[in-house]
Amino acid sequence: MFDPASDSEDYDAHERQLGPNPSLSLMSHSRAEDLRRTLDETMPYCCGTLRPASSSLTLYYGKTEQARRIDLLHASTHALSDLERYCDPATFGVSQQNVLDLAYRKAGKLDRDHFAFDFDIERSGLLEVVRMGMFTGKSQKQRIRAELYKLNIYGKGCFFKSHKDTPRSTAMFASLVLIFPTAHSGGELLIAHGGRKWSFDAASVLSDTNTSDPRLAYVAFFSDVEHEVTRVTSGHRLSITYNLYYAYDDICMDRLEVIQPRGANASEVHDLLNSLLDDHSFLPNGGVLGFGLRHLYPLPTHFDAHDDKTLNILKDKLKGIDAALFQACTELLDTSPTLYTPPVWEKLCRQWNGVLINAPPKVLETAGPGCIRHWTVHWVTPLSDVNRVKTRFAAYGNEPMMGYLYQRICLLIQVGSPGRRKGSVSQL
Repeated sequence: MFDPASDSEDYDAHERQLGPNPSLSLMSHSRAEDLRRTLDETMPYCCGTLRPASSSLTLYYGKTEQARRIDLLHASTHALSDLERYCDPATFGVSQQNVLDLAYRKAGKLDRDHFAFDFDIERSGLLEVVRMGMFTGKSQKQRIRAELYKLNIYGKGCFFKSHKDTPRSTAMFASLVLIFPTAHSGGELLIAHGGRKWSFDAASVLSDTNTSDPRLAYVAFFSDVEHEVTRVTSGHRLSITYNLYYAYDDICMDRLEVIQPRGANASEVHDLLNSLLDDHSFLPNGGVLGFGLRHLYPLPTHFDAHDDKTLNILKDKLKGIDAALFQACTELLDTSPTLYTPPVWEKLCRQWNGVLINAPPKVLETAGPGCIRHWTVHWVTPLSDVNRVKTRFAAYGNEPMMGYLYQRICLLIQVGSPGRRKGSVSQL
């Protein structure tokens, strides 16, 4: 695959030589558009409030044997100011190094070795709520676990510009942030993904709660999602973050139905894809369907694109709408669709006699003599900028880069002609 915009003159000349691309007309098919709109309707986070089981929630912190303590549900301004002074300046990752840059991030932090608090996240029910809010269909049976990560305090004038959380393994999929009912204004969490933006103002949400029945706010978001904390204008914004990982214990759960967002509803995606495949005007001679997945996924920095092992592991770790789509394809086509990291043309040409189309001459020169130019992928959801790894993440994360980076993933499926959709499906 290549980016036509990178060499538009060569691309235009080559396209005129080849004639119209049949996949472009399929992109405007009405049922394909229905499926595309549904896959685009999703939210990469869930949020709400939680009333702790007791009327107090004690934080213990310190780097020596003499620990200090604060009641997180009724913290005084004096106690929060003491905590802020005790915390270390919060750093972030730049090119695998910890960097302190107050123009990019200004906040205090304590690593998990230096604090503890009497909150049982397993018994609180919060992980169950987060799991149901972020997974669909069979993925809702997936157990998750939380790992205590860090405490952050944002005093007046503190903020954290847009960034993505650092992936620590292929099993890490999200972050869970608890925000405590400490008096403050500002400090909104802004979330951006796929060209859309959301805002969660925990200060406003918590100010509406009854002081005699205090609550804390929570927000969980996929870790490849860009987010930022706006400037705190007064008071102290106090939060504790967990990293969320997949756990692999087998459990039994009743299947739940998602009303909104539609893209996370596995049964609706299944029905829309089935309707598309049943239409005899769609791919009358069969072909290859392509889906650019809507989320990024952490892969080892030493990942070999020609090795299927890592990508096969990711099949059980797809997020939201990606998981719903993968499930629908598996059920309807009696096969296991294949995940790829771009560029995919090299692997297809070598292993499956795939070919390039609409490629500029300089790309064809490097493709080798065995690549004929009649192979095409019909993209239902293209591998667009939604999937593109941005250089900002390569420069800035909440921690320095370790062994993992977010990668673009696409899903390719070969389908037969009408009446033979299932029987002639082969795995790419």
